[in-house]
Amino acid sequence: MSSSGIERYVSREMKLRILAGNTPRWMLNHIRSEYIIASHLAAPLWIKASAFKELREQVRKETARSGIWHVLDHDIPVSHPFVCGLTVPWNMRVVPHTVNAHKSNKWHPDQHCFDLPHHPHQHVLPL
Repeated sequence: MSSSGIERYVSREMKLRILAGNTPRWMLNHIRSEYIIASHLAAPLWIKASAFKELREQVRKETARSGIWHVLDHDIPVSHPFVCGLTVPWNMRVVPHTVNAHKSNKWHPDQHCFDLPHHPHQHVLPL
């Protein structure tokens, strides 16, 4: 994935800019503005773009193997009225673009992250 991918969403500088109220005009005017801003804000300041290297490679390999465009999807969405997933590797999965587009920001409590691998920075709150 190029710098137009996940690396943009884990930019410390961009997150701090948004938090300071200086969101770039292009971002505010983008058709997916809500999602893009939410993805930036859902990335912890300590996460690095390099943490997504293995996932980016999986996207490339699966797209090449299947001939179907694959993307990274937030398992728990970042722009949902009841939950906010993080932009971290353990909340991402590789799926066909059409699956991701159809899912949008849908989430249900039964879809909780119990099947995600445990990570020391992940805290699961009881529902």
